[in-house]
Amino acid sequence: MAGGLTTIAALFKPLLSKGASVAWENRKHLSLFFKTKLGKYKKKDIRFSMSGLYKIQIPDTNKYLLVMNRRIENQLQPVGGSYKRYGDDSLFNKWGYRPDNRKNGLDVDEQSASDLRFMINGKHVVDVLNWFETSRERETEPRREFKEELLDTGILDPAVFQHINQKHIRRYSKTLSWSEYFSCFEILIYDVFELLPNDDQKKALIKLSEQKNDLSKGFAIVSCDDIEQLRLIEGSKQIARIGHHTKLLINKNF
Repeated sequence: MAGGLTTIAALFKPLLSKGASVAWENRKHLSLFFKTKLGKYKKKDIRFSMSGLYKIQIPDTNKYLLVMNRRIENQLQPVGGSYKRYGDDSLFNKWGYRPDNRKNGLDVDEQSASDLRFMINGKHVVDVLNWFETSRERETEPRREFKEELLDTGILDPAVFQHINQKHIRRYSKTLSWSEYFSCFEILIYDVFELLPNDDQKKALIKLSEQKNDLSKGFAIVSCDDIEQLRLIEGSKQIARIGHHTKLLINKNF
């Protein structure tokens, strides 16, 4: 009898060892690992959106520079957006990758091609997160968006803001939450970078803030209270919505 138990233990030892190894490799996402590899999310479609944002604060104030969203009408939000991925499609295809579409996302156009906004099968969720954390074959900061949204549009002077300093201040993740807007479960990841303006850039931001808000120019200067309320009010009229993720700029979650 003892010999039989020894044989059974020997047969299961490699499996137990492999299980421990898998658990260790995925220890940062252990709860998510069980939910998506073994639990109810295994066969569900999960949408990812992975982005970098800029906190651009007007010096010596509690006001912030936001820009108009080009895809969502009448919405202000932080400068930045989805990271882009590089390299071939082999790894993503292995995960059953599907880009955003009109039904479950924001669709894809020339500007948004290769954005890290996509759908995969739930069993590959942890694989995607582990890949993201390596920072390989993807953007790691939103400088491209800074140029496209502020310099190419003339909101900020390219001569003054050609070179910028920044620091990464937080990463926020919202995991397996149901999106009423997209009718699916999703995982949202935001890296927030703070712009560190030099003296000339500080002067330019202050001068910009002295202008009256005109949304036709593609931007607005908003207060902390505006962000709390997720709307920009002038007089007694709401002139724009403010995206929920903007709360990340004032150290709040959404």
